[in-house]
Amino acid sequence: MAIAYRDPFSQLQGELDRMLETAFGATGTVYPPVNVFDATDAYVVKVELPGVEPGKVQIEVEDNTLGLRGERAWAEPREDAAYHRREREQGQFRRVVRMPGRLAGEEAKAEYRDGVLTIRVPKAKETRPRRVEIQAA
Repeated sequence: MAIAYRDPFSQLQGELDRMLETAFGATGTVYPPVNVFDATDAYVVKVELPGVEPGKVQIEVEDNTLGLRGERAWAEPREDAAYHRREREQGQFRRVVRMPGRLAGEEAKAEYRDGVLTIRVPKAKETRPRRVEIQAA
């Protein structure tokens, strides 16, 4: 039987996003969407960036935050075309994700494949789990 774990930081981020959307009239989405998970010795962040050139994305790692900045642009339809639905975001974006622990930013690696940017940032050495040997008395 699986137990659902509710991440309090995720809940807080959701509340903050809703508050900002209400205050500034956002479209109701946060772009780009991210997933963050703990891979024991590192945090892995998967970012959906379809249609974004990898060279147009900047990644910054500092203490316990990961910052993403970039731009998604595409050719507009003809001037006489009328939109019936417009859900895809375009333009500049900036996203800052707070991680659960300190990061070793100088060891971060990023890979872009099929519209998904995967960033692997090792945990700072002092926050990595360590195994303690038990001495027999």
